[in-house]
Amino acid sequence: MVAYSSWWGKRGLPLALSLIVCAAAAPARGAQCGMSLSFQQTDGNAHGGRTAVWADPQSASLLFVEALNVNTDGTRRSYRVDDFWGERVALNNLCNAMSDACAGLSSAQLRARRIATEQASAAGWPAAQLQATRISSSIIPFRNGKPCPAVDGFLVSATALHAPGMSDACDIGNYVDALLTPALVIPKAPSPFAARAKVGDLAVTMVPGTNRVVFAVVGDSGPSRQLGEASIALNGKLLGREGLPQNYLEVRGKPPFLGRGWTVPRAAVLIFPGTRDTQRPFMTPERIDAAARARFEQWGGVERLSKCVGDYSS
Repeated sequence: MVAYSSWWGKRGLPLALSLIVCAAAAPARGAQCGMSLSFQQTDGNAHGGRTAVWADPQSASLLFVEALNVNTDGTRRSYRVDDFWGERVALNNLCNAMSDACAGLSSAQLRARRIATEQASAAGWPAAQLQATRISSSIIPFRNGKPCPAVDGFLVSATALHAPGMSDACDIGNYVDALLTPALVIPKAPSPFAARAKVGDLAVTMVPGTNRVVFAVVGDSGPSRQLGEASIALNGKLLGREGLPQNYLEVRGKPPFLGRGWTVPRAAVLIFPGTRDTQRPFMTPERIDAAARARFEQWGGVERLSKCVGDYSS
């Protein structure tokens, strides 16, 4: 485009050559999306309870546009028993690591759940007390029937994408660190999404209306009826943030952090099914950037993605 502007401004440029340069400098007019509705994903985070997911004819790419909530799993600061609600230093509310997510509990019941969890931890997680907490072993990994030993006061939290041949589920270095790695969460099976994309696949995200893309990996799976969740690292890049959130209150934008939450209001997410590397998973930003960038440019890059987002939203 810069070359086109400088040539067009030269006096005496032959008309025929001018037309050739003009035509070559306007590829946006011919940008084609080539994607259409593939399925509707049940999505408790979306208005209307469903999110449209588009695909190309070969199902080599999937696209949706949705808000991105925050996933903190895999970080060293996710959950802390003595900061149950994430009001001081924990980046998540411990209810989010429980099988029932404390759903439907009254204020008194929430308080009782917190106290029960504190007591179970102080007692060394006896089986009956641990069961009463409803802590999920798929989020907080267990060893010998108990949550892994805390690291610097924080519970170890796991991600579905992890180092191959993992021998120690309690080694937090085996997981995708949500503070460092741009990563997405997709619905687990049974869901139409899980039938098409897998943990470990490469992805690209973009805030509609901008040309700034962030390359990512599918790093975790979540509830089968929810879509639209990403790591702190990914949302921070999309929002243009520097630094890290102080606690869960900031992550959610609750007082005293009103207007400063880490949820992305609207993002385009493009996933490339079949691109995961099972032998050497994409877990570092450097490898993700290189591999996802190459795949994205081959697919059509920002120009095609912008066209698809416009078609999707029309």
